[in-house]
Amino acid sequence: MSRRLVLIILVIVVSGFFATLISGLYEQDLSQALGVSITGYGFPLSWYKESQIVYPGSPTTYSISWESFALDIAFWSLIATLLAVIVYKRKHQTRNKKREV
Repeated sequence: MSRRLVLIILVIVVSGFFATLISGLYEQDLSQALGVSITGYGFPLSWYKESQIVYPGSPTTYSISWESFALDIAFWSLIATLLAVIVYKRKHQTRNKKREV
């Protein structure tokens, strides 16, 4: 593998990682039962969850789903790859048009 290809893959995965962290700002209500409030953070999958039992004095629990976190990184890396391919193709189309003129 060429050094340039490895660098491109690394940049895409790092972009997916940071996009996943930014998606943690997206909040959704996952509560399904009475007496508990569950808030999920992350998009498209909730990888960080905050559970709060509606009872005085009960602690709020936090959990991270590493599987969902990894799938979110894969999802956002795929989006970054698609964007990179679109930019690459458009860049080469304009270059080819300039050569024809």
